[in-house]
Amino acid sequence: MKIYINPGHGGSDSGAAAFGRTEKADNLRYASAVADKLKAAGHTVELERNADYLIPVKDIAKNANLWGADLFIAFHRNAGGGEGVECLIVSTASETSRNMAQAIQNALLGVGFRDRGVKVQDRNTYVLSHTTMPATTIECGFIDNENDNALFDAKFNEIVQGITDAILSIAGGSAPSTPAPQPTAPAQDVPTLTRNLRNGSRGEDVRQAQARLNRHKANAGKEDGVFGSNTEAAVRRFQRARKNEGRDIGKVDGVIGSKTWAILWE
Repeated sequence: MKIYINPGHGGSDSGAAAFGRTEKADNLRYASAVADKLKAAGHTVELERNADYLIPVKDIAKNANLWGADLFIAFHRNAGGGEGVECLIVSTASETSRNMAQAIQNALLGVGFRDRGVKVQDRNTYVLSHTTMPATTIECGFIDNENDNALFDAKFNEIVQGITDAILSIAGGSAPSTPAPQPTAPAQDVPTLTRNLRNGSRGEDVRQAQARLNRHKANAGKEDGVFGSNTEAAVRRFQRARKNEGRDIGKVDGVIGSKTWAILWE
């Protein structure tokens, strides 16, 4: 099949933002990973954007229709103080759209998200109402909910595999599974941490920590050696994700001590 993948937002439109992370970045990250797996399963995939730029929703729908896509999936994250996952369809959705949305919803519930259900929504869903093929929008957890973010980060591979398998249950075929990540040994040249790093700290060790946080996709932002609120939020995300993996990270407190520092360098 020809499968159109739309990572929501981009460029000047960040989507929702919280805890130092943006929806547009999370959307691109998990949409791209699913696209790669669908290609590996033998399908033809069009990834709407592969970098940080904005495409108007009218053009997205037009592009999918002109390309002749068989399936359309928009990738988003939610916001507004809630919790859990939901998949959206419009009131005119086909049976295939409904089946695909429910399959994806079930896969995400299996990862551990709270169930918000498959929802019929005719407002602010232009790409669903103006595409001519079966379509759904994924709202993969709330970006302003720390528990949902921790689950999104810690179970990322399972989320990607689950969404891929759900789409393939409609499109046919199968993709190779992703092995569960295994803790790796710290590098031999880990710099010595001479102090705990916390909000207000400055220096080369802070810059190194920011670089390592970004390498682990914790979204610390600028690597400027200034430990501010963005860096603290990134540390909490990293600590919570490792704790959910069963790692001995100590407290989830936004402070980089010896345990957090060592795991950062894996």
